[in-house]
Amino acid sequence: MEDNNLPKGIFGPSKKDVETYVASIKSSYEKELLEQTKQLQEMKIENAKLNDKINSLMNEKKELEASKASISDVLIKAEEQAKQIIEDARIEKEKEMQEVESLIEKQKEKLIDAKIELAMLKDKAKEIIEKFSDDIGKLQ
Repeated sequence: MEDNNLPKGIFGPSKKDVETYVASIKSSYEKELLEQTKQLQEMKIENAKLNDKINSLMNEKKELEASKASISDVLIKAEEQAKQIIEDARIEKEKEMQEVESLIEKQKEKLIDAKIELAMLKDKAKEIIEKFSDDIGKLQ
């Protein structure tokens, strides 16, 4: 901007000097206004870009939160399924252990029965051998 000093004549500044001064001030203000308008436009463009970036980031955040929620749901379901599988396996193990124990008990009973039968067969064999010995002794 130009300085405020108008050349002064005897009767004050001349009309031409005033017009020149006003034109100079007007030109300076127009240049400044043009520069500020240009800066304002640049700021609006930058602001629009930043708003687009914010919107993009907000959308990305929403997508990430949705993905996180989905992954959390999947993990929770997987954990529940794993617990159920473990519980089912525990129940199945107990059931099989009971069956095995029952089989062992039956085999023990069969072994006892076989030992008793063997003892009876031994006694019967002894009797037969003794009777055979007696019969041979009687024959001699």
